[in-house]
Amino acid sequence: MLSEDEKRSFVKNSAWQFLSSIVNRIGALIFVIILARFLQPEGYGIYSIVLSTAMIFYTFADLGINSALVRYLSYSISKNKKAMSAYYRYLFKMKFYLSLGISLIFLILAYPLATYVFKNNALLIPFLVSAGYIFILSFEGFYTQIFYSLERVEYIGLKEIISQFLRISFALVIFYLVAYSYYIVGIFISFSLISIILLVFSLYYLKKLIPEIFEKKENGFLIDRHKILRFVGWLTIASISGVFYAYVDSIMLGIFLKPEFVGYYRAAFSLVNSVVAFVLAPVSILLPIFTKIEKKGMENSVNMIIKYILIFGVPAVFGLVVLGKYFIRLFYGYSYLPASIPLYFLSFSILFSVYTAVLLQMFSAREKPQFFAMAIVVTSTINIVLNYILIKSLMKISEIWAMNGAAIASLVSLGIYLGSVVYFSKKEFKIKVSFKPMIKPLIASIMMAGIVFYLVSLFKDITILSGIVIIFVGVVVYFLIMIAIGGVKKEDLILLKKIV
Repeated sequence: MLSEDEKRSFVKNSAWQFLSSIVNRIGALIFVIILARFLQPEGYGIYSIVLSTAMIFYTFADLGINSALVRYLSYSISKNKKAMSAYYRYLFKMKFYLSLGISLIFLILAYPLATYVFKNNALLIPFLVSAGYIFILSFEGFYTQIFYSLERVEYIGLKEIISQFLRISFALVIFYLVAYSYYIVGIFISFSLISIILLVFSLYYLKKLIPEIFEKKENGFLIDRHKILRFVGWLTIASISGVFYAYVDSIMLGIFLKPEFVGYYRAAFSLVNSVVAFVLAPVSILLPIFTKIEKKGMENSVNMIIKYILIFGVPAVFGLVVLGKYFIRLFYGYSYLPASIPLYFLSFSILFSVYTAVLLQMFSAREKPQFFAMAIVVTSTINIVLNYILIKSLMKISEIWAMNGAAIASLVSLGIYLGSVVYFSKKEFKIKVSFKPMIKPLIASIMMAGIVFYLVSLFKDITILSGIVIIFVGVVVYFLIMIAIGGVKKEDLILLKKIV
């Protein structure tokens, strides 16, 4: 079980991470809404193709180095502070050469990708600009991870506020002062400028918080490079496969369909992803905590954390299913209503994400990334095959159903991935992952969804005011049912009170 100090640390950092997540998802949602409305489905689709492609290349510039940095700095801080500088300098060199190489490769491949793969010359200049963005972003993300190792999540919260404010401000300036043909290029240039500002922010505060890692003098500590490379190697496989899993649907839709259908799909995906980020807010700070927990207490800790996250995750799924099309209409406008159906499928990915996100932190903490790496390789391969089969076959019905095929492929492959991770957890760590914590939230959520659906049927149209009332009633009903059936107990309310 978690010790009292670990519980206090978890509660404190969860609160900061939740605040950071709120700022991130509200800011990101506002940003996506602004983009979607100004660019319209076709322009937003082009933007999504550029971003998806850039993020695939960005992953090759990471190759698990960021996760390794968190793991080994966390270990050094708690066990051997002399090792901090050595680990940092070694991983920094890896990051620099990888980032530079990948950015140059993307720069060279920009023309053939735009012309021969996507057959859309409007992608060329945004691809070229994105090559520089990848290089800057890779270092901004690298230094951000150190705050997690220090368990100083408040700095990430502040950094997130700055990031979202700048993204929204720059976007509005671009849309009102720049010609339409330069909108997308302007957005990616603004991304680069913002990443530079955030990188300076991170370096400034890290030099105050942990100046030791920037020391150039040798302290006599020799790191086990083979051990690090082995750890990074498996994370590399996992991260590459993972990013293909996350973006392959958008890439394949961009190859087979018109850009506007990519825009519809990414609109639905962004909405679900916003909810996932809220629900999984505490997960980012689990790695340092899991690193310190003894093996015998890991099973109880994992299942306890999953239980608390599911209390919020399960009703989120049913809320999106019942009210999804109204959220699409409110946020993106009537032109994006075709995004409603993929939204219904993607909503259920929240349940799978709760389990996989927590378990992956546990695998990393135990230096066993190879197991979830193997799982994500298999799953990503299945996802690519399913995307191809379903998109191509459902295109015969309509392009909208081809788009829905990508959502179905994503959901099915994520379910397979969860099954694999649960299997390895039991086989390698003797940790039995319990699905019982899902039962009571599921019962309460189904009852809540029925009441919400009935309330929706009473209105001819759902306005912002009526929508807020319906959501409030749904939340109250859900927690009353949870309390009545014992899904939320006194100790849970005490923990929630501490977090608040």
